[in-house]
Amino acid sequence: ILKLLDQYYEFDCLHWFQAVRTKFRQDRQQLSKQSAGGRGDEKLQQTMSLTAKRLEQTLQEYELLYYSLSSARIFFRADLTAAEEKEASAAEDKPKEGAEEGAAQTAQPATAS
Repeated sequence: ILKLLDQYYEFDCLHWFQAVRTKFRQDRQQLSKQSAGGRGDEKLQQTMSLTAKRLEQTLQEYELLYYSLSSARIFFRADLTAAEEKEASAAEDKPKEGAEEGAAQTAQPATAS
């Protein structure tokens, strides 16, 4: 969808994946501070353990989403904007046209002989 709407630059400007990582790191630090302070209650420790596992699992899911998006970008060459793609295709077409014209010009004198 980002490719179709040419919104990759705008999406990158959000720094969304970095913000998600920062949020989960802060949550983990806060959880470790809480668990260090309350070592007496067994139910509290179980809750802290489950919360830590949930945070790790959710962070891993976001990392996998990031890797999937990055690989799709590479696969579909989505790192180029629509304008850059037009410039690249125009640059590719120019040498082909020049080579075809050159081949046609060299072929004409050979047939005239």
